[in-house]
Amino acid sequence: MLALLLLLGVAIYWNTREGTKTAREVRAEEGYRAPGFTIEALDGGGVLDVGALIGQKPIFINFWESWCPPCRAEMPYLQKAYEEYGQDVVFVMVNPMTSDTLANAKAFLAEERYTFPVYLDDKDGSVMRLYRVGAFPTSFFIDRSGVIIARHMGAMSEEVVETLMKKIARP
Repeated sequence: MLALLLLLGVAIYWNTREGTKTAREVRAEEGYRAPGFTIEALDGGGVLDVGALIGQKPIFINFWESWCPPCRAEMPYLQKAYEEYGQDVVFVMVNPMTSDTLANAKAFLAEERYTFPVYLDDKDGSVMRLYRVGAFPTSFFIDRSGVIIARHMGAMSEEVVETLMKKIARP
């Protein structure tokens, strides 16, 4: 009986320890603390230090390019979310420029009248690699404590955007 209680205690300890570890360990995966990075604004408005915001405010990160049909499909929902949650959630719309051009990205944003902040990954795609993005669009929803609560690959519906925004914006 004592051995069974001891074994149960060890199992509870390891499970609790593992749960705590994931919230502290930095990894671009659900359940882990989001990696920090700095990134330049598309409009030349300076550099955003996302690392300084992690654990302070909810953050939404979206990787997209202007030529990408699924990216274009979800953009109206992301604009709507920005208008509703932009005061509470930091929006980081990242164009890695892997096969896009600055002129095309700017033209697309102007034509559709998107107002969310857009940032450019550096020439070697370090932010895209840091977040292990292999397809566009890919989005990350990071809660107020800095933990990634959802990673979504592919275009999101309006309902998915709204559901996930509510999870990070309103605790």
